[in-house]
Amino acid sequence: MFKSALKLIWNRRRANRLVVVEIAAAFVITFVLTAIAVDLVTNYRRPLGFDYEDVVNVTVQTQELVGNPTDIAARLSRERYSGTLEDVLAALRALPRTETVAPIVSVPYGGASRSSFSMLLRPTLNRTTTEALQAIGVELVAGRWFGPEDEGQVYRAVLVNRTYAEQAFGSDAEAVGQRIDQPDELQPVQTQSPREVRVVGVIEDFRQNGEFSASTPYVIERHEPADEWGASFTLLLKTIPGTDAGFGEQIVETIESVAPGWLASATSWEQLRTSRLRNTLLPLKAGATIAAFFIALVVLGLIGVLWQDVVRRTQEIGLRRAVGAGAGAVRRQIQLETLIVGAFGILIGTAVAIQFPLLGPIDWASSVPALVISAATVLILVLLGAQYPSWLASRREPADALRYE
Repeated sequence: MFKSALKLIWNRRRANRLVVVEIAAAFVITFVLTAIAVDLVTNYRRPLGFDYEDVVNVTVQTQELVGNPTDIAARLSRERYSGTLEDVLAALRALPRTETVAPIVSVPYGGASRSSFSMLLRPTLNRTTTEALQAIGVELVAGRWFGPEDEGQVYRAVLVNRTYAEQAFGSDAEAVGQRIDQPDELQPVQTQSPREVRVVGVIEDFRQNGEFSASTPYVIERHEPADEWGASFTLLLKTIPGTDAGFGEQIVETIESVAPGWLASATSWEQLRTSRLRNTLLPLKAGATIAAFFIALVVLGLIGVLWQDVVRRTQEIGLRRAVGAGAGAVRRQIQLETLIVGAFGILIGTAVAIQFPLLGPIDWASSVPALVISAATVLILVLLGAQYPSWLASRREPADALRYE
């Protein structure tokens, strides 16, 4: 039956050409969306490298920046705003529900990460304290945390994540003590000359952009007393478990009472996480909806083409029934022919789909399962599309061949 089906398909190759192209296009679209979904699910199941529960993102800025957020002079005026950060930290530490509070440059889910264009591997840069990292559950896998021994040194102490260590030095242990001889990009421009950057410890991968992000090189600098950021700064505040949402208002009131002329806001990391997840999934949902409509059109078009094909093959089907072919045999023949046409479409679509991992937009780890899932999905849809036309073909009677004009 298989050889006979191949011969019949070849004889009707012009009629099947459009169907093959439609199936190939449906396969490519299904592959792309499936590969993205596989990548997102894989990343989602990996450890984040930090805890987001009971953590508040506190942003503080002077009113001068409200109307002019790009005022570089105001941002870098350390003398003018000297002491504000220490006053705010002392006031927040005195609150009964504060567990830890510390400066930080970029918070997870905040969308404000910085990438270095001079340091090795172009890692994402951040700056904070040991207390802050320990409060959010960051795990140290090699070396040590920042400590008093780093004060007053000629080097700038940094922690790197496991991905950075493996890509730059080969292993976690080998990374400790290594030098990164590049400028400190987060250091205020008016302070001392750039210093040597030295790795003192390695942490687990810290995925700042959230659950759906991949593990990338990451560098965290040690916060030093000279690292005030002028007219604005960001704080990480860890609360005791069970703190209600109203604590954010108390944080803002406390800051504005000890720093008149400054504006503050407090947003939980859980809120930032929800917003980031929603923004990440929105384009995927839109793409999946469009793809679903397209695939539905392909299936409907396939049903229409097969129905017309059955009508044109009335004599052939009637003669088969006349020589003893049963209704089930005719139905299986139509379904087999449709599956073979679908397989040709999938092969062409696969030739196009593998260009994505070869060119880089999608990695092979996501592509291999996506190819399998997409092929199975398209074959199932093709088989479903063949059910009604094959049922019509099986109902043809031998007498139809004699009446057909």
